[in-house]
Amino acid sequence: MRFSSLRPSISILALAALAACGGGGGAGTNVLLPGRGGEQQPNGSSILARIVGVGDSLTAGYQADGFLGATGVRDPLFPSRQIPPNQENGWWALLDEQASGSSLETAIADMYDASKSPLPLIKGPGLDNQIVPQNNLHQPFGQFKGADPCTYAAGFNQAGFGLRASARVRIDPTAATVRNVGIPGLTLHEAITIHQPQTTTCLPLPGIPGLLSDVVNEESGTFWPVLRNFTNLGGHLTEVGAAASLRPTLATVWLGANDVLKYMGSGGRFVGGDRTVGQAESDVHAAISTLESAGAHVVVANLPNIVETGFFQRVDTPKGNRDCRIRTYAYCFIVDVAGLPTNSVQSFANKYHLDTPNGCTPATTSKPCGYLTLPGVIEIIQYYFKYYHYADLDCATPTPTCKPVAGSGLGMNYITPEFAGKVQGLNNVVNEGIDDAAAASHVPRVDIAEIFHGLASGNPSNKYFHLASSINPGVCCTLGYIHQTPSSFATASGGILSFDGIHPSNTGYGLIASVFIDTINQAYGTAIPQVDLTAVYNGTRCSNKKYCFKDPYAPH
Repeated sequence: MRFSSLRPSISILALAALAACGGGGGAGTNVLLPGRGGEQQPNGSSILARIVGVGDSLTAGYQADGFLGATGVRDPLFPSRQIPPNQENGWWALLDEQASGSSLETAIADMYDASKSPLPLIKGPGLDNQIVPQNNLHQPFGQFKGADPCTYAAGFNQAGFGLRASARVRIDPTAATVRNVGIPGLTLHEAITIHQPQTTTCLPLPGIPGLLSDVVNEESGTFWPVLRNFTNLGGHLTEVGAAASLRPTLATVWLGANDVLKYMGSGGRFVGGDRTVGQAESDVHAAISTLESAGAHVVVANLPNIVETGFFQRVDTPKGNRDCRIRTYAYCFIVDVAGLPTNSVQSFANKYHLDTPNGCTPATTSKPCGYLTLPGVIEIIQYYFKYYHYADLDCATPTPTCKPVAGSGLGMNYITPEFAGKVQGLNNVVNEGIDDAAAASHVPRVDIAEIFHGLASGNPSNKYFHLASSINPGVCCTLGYIHQTPSSFATASGGILSFDGIHPSNTGYGLIASVFIDTINQAYGTAIPQVDLTAVYNGTRCSNKKYCFKDPYAPH
């Protein structure tokens, strides 16, 4: 998943404070059934001997529109700062460290050491176009590679699109230790079928609309950087095939988000993903069967309701500051933080038919909400401070003289309630397929939908909301994207998500890792030590500050 439509900077005065910071389908309890991997049930420690990760950007550890494993990468927008690595801070890396049997100091150091790491560590400046804060009152937030990431650093991103050229982007291009084969952008079916990237160019693909082009480019530009060491598989080279070739003892499978996101980002025009429960169940079952045949015990995960993430900015008016802290509303960003007129969100809601005068319930198909997307909100704010007028979100590039094509901004800049219902419906379909495959295969399932729905509930008695909001009470962590603190009028994030609004922060990934660990321990009788979420948040899991640092996406 990539959201490179975020422009190079945002002209928001109030966001400067950020730079100072150091449901739906599948809800319910986790399915905990005996595993069938291998010929016999090994003891707990042997199950953990070789953990392999299968998935997309969420398994890869992607954050803030970037894919980076190197430390010490300077931020050109703010040279006194470093761009935080993200691969080592993903949930899968945390799980592998906790299950390693080594001390955390050793396990974390090994995760960053390309000769030992199970991650396909990416060199600086990293792939895609990572969002970073910058110390400029008028431009406090931007993608450091600018408007043309394909040519940045002599075409670093472009190098990822070729097998031979991809050696340039890996810290150790010949590493034989890679066990996380998560490829950003892949759908369920692609993980078991595609043998090579869909395109060989970093440039936007003609005729592919909106965010769909970004996601296709993302998967094509990271396919070889992740799988370049598995070409010996020949025609059997797929993500799942690569994972099976490692003879895993335990395999995690978390796929399906891009089936929903590609459909959403194309305004409903993408039909290449899984669209029925049967398709999703079949693809997940195929992945499970391949991995089990290789000797693995398997754990799968379903999807969050994506409309509950910060990428989707509700257009109904929040009841107060607490709503802005725990959920994502366009009003909190556009009016409270950016300072646009109080009627601005309603103006866009009226123009693009986003309003729900009888109320709405997020993550439902019966009473869906209307949304501005995060790129749409940023476009609105940038345009307003440049022209002191409202942007036309149906223009490919909004200018005062652009010629809009009615409805062309759907999926890219705004989501009507009708379309939100369709997106949620597909989200439910994919989750039902994942859940059915897990039940039929007798493998445990991690209920990610329940985690995010609990966070979005704002209910102190919900175990996930309580756990997250207790990390730093009154400060962190919640699912809100950007809000203004009423006591100081400072700008803060909720702390669960990174700057792209969909990929978790270090702390958010820590929460997901903790639920994976609970599920694996209960299902397979293992005793993986639990993640210390407060230590993840504070950066105190180890003593080396190059590896362990305060969560850069959370308020402190």
